[in-house]
Amino acid sequence: MTLRVVMMVLALAVAAAVAGSPVAQAQQPGGTLVVQVATEPPGLDLTTNPSSAIAAVIFDNVQEGLVKVDKMGKIVPWLAERWYTTDSKNYTFFLRKGVRFHNGREVRAADVKFALDRAVNPETKHPYRVQYDVIGDVIVKDDYTITIALKRVDATFLYTMARQGSVIYPREAMDSLKTQPLGTGPFTVAEWVRGDRIVLARNKDYWVKGLPRLDKVTYRFIPDPNATLAALKTGDIDVSAFGIGPESVDELKKDPRFQVIVGDTTNDVTLSMNNSKKPFSDKRVRLAITHAINKDEVLKGAMFGHGKILGSNVDPTNPYYVDMSKEKPYDPAKAKKLLAEAGYPNGFDVVLKVAPQYYYTVRSAEVLVSQFAKVGIRATIQQIEWGQWLSQVFCLAPCQNPDYDMSIIGHAEAFDIGNFANPKYYFRWDSPEFQKLFAESQVTVDDKQRRELYVKMQKMLADEAPAVWLYMHPRLVVTKKGVTGIWKDLPLPVLDLSEVAWQK
Repeated sequence: MTLRVVMMVLALAVAAAVAGSPVAQAQQPGGTLVVQVATEPPGLDLTTNPSSAIAAVIFDNVQEGLVKVDKMGKIVPWLAERWYTTDSKNYTFFLRKGVRFHNGREVRAADVKFALDRAVNPETKHPYRVQYDVIGDVIVKDDYTITIALKRVDATFLYTMARQGSVIYPREAMDSLKTQPLGTGPFTVAEWVRGDRIVLARNKDYWVKGLPRLDKVTYRFIPDPNATLAALKTGDIDVSAFGIGPESVDELKKDPRFQVIVGDTTNDVTLSMNNSKKPFSDKRVRLAITHAINKDEVLKGAMFGHGKILGSNVDPTNPYYVDMSKEKPYDPAKAKKLLAEAGYPNGFDVVLKVAPQYYYTVRSAEVLVSQFAKVGIRATIQQIEWGQWLSQVFCLAPCQNPDYDMSIIGHAEAFDIGNFANPKYYFRWDSPEFQKLFAESQVTVDDKQRRELYVKMQKMLADEAPAVWLYMHPRLVVTKKGVTGIWKDLPLPVLDLSEVAWQK
């Protein structure tokens, strides 16, 4: 089945089946939930910052898009009750009537146009703007009908519409998006006490009947895994969503007070290299670094074995995934040989910048420092705050050039292989050959042909080593007994709490 046929089938789906699912009898409506997350968001505007910490609070809880990726990884109608395309270039969306923003105003096609036009406009500095370059025009047909005309076929367009950067919000709320975002979601932002908590309150006028099932959700920022474990055991939190240490998983599985959820994610933990500077501009050095790493040892040291080894940025949840984990195996002798060939027979000094808010970054770095030393690479770990990481390493505007040698972070976005086709992305890898492959994959709607292109891209990433993909960060969630509705797997970086409830 081609991607085009899949899109047409999805377009004919009856949205009521999604929106009107019955409330399970075993669930108790109402109540409150306290959720631990590792990092406080730097802001609450999904359209100006790529932080997954923002998405964990806002995406699909406060703000929503035209379509949605459900817990099975399928694209389903959402603010748009249906859509159609006949040529995979012009998409017409039909909005649900009666859906209201949190300020009470009904959502209209003009709101969709405003949000998408902002995403396309380079002056707005949208963090994912490159994904919207394909949009040629957004045409309002009437209050509930809008056509998005693409410059060319884009096989991932519907996924783009389901991403966190495609949420719809009212024009009049622009000035408050960073601290008080408005949307159409099941919750509203009721309170943000900096350094302590964010509180979401039930949207009593939510357009999906019977949702949400909770009256209030409180996010608590606890970066330390040990502190998270203590908070669970004392009852201070109900859910650890992002931050329980993997070393505690087996212990918690045996504790009758809790339930442990272990699943897959799109979060590929990556050792990035600044390809725009020496010695990382040399492919031989990048391959030497790859061969110097024993990924099994990194996974054991950082995650106590939980997770899956990766060989490219395409994770096992992706339908085009190919296992490349054995393509460039651990081989310190080969690493030394490559370093000598590149002119570094005695190795070199390097700084690993990591954000300690994510425990796995420091743990992974500590294992890597030991491994690098065996081939002559003298690595120093520099821990920096998340805001510094975003400005220095990720190079958010007004940054012009990334200021780092190497770093470690999890990349949680699905279908993000295009980052390596973007020479301005913080990896700064510029490969015309790869860019050509990616561009071809974007206009290929035949599923078999597209898979072949993805196989080529994954093989090229392994051969060129613009980064080192260490492992897929597993989905590790711990809840009190009685909490239901938490997703097992994460096909997108989202913490959808709309169906979460307490059992009776």
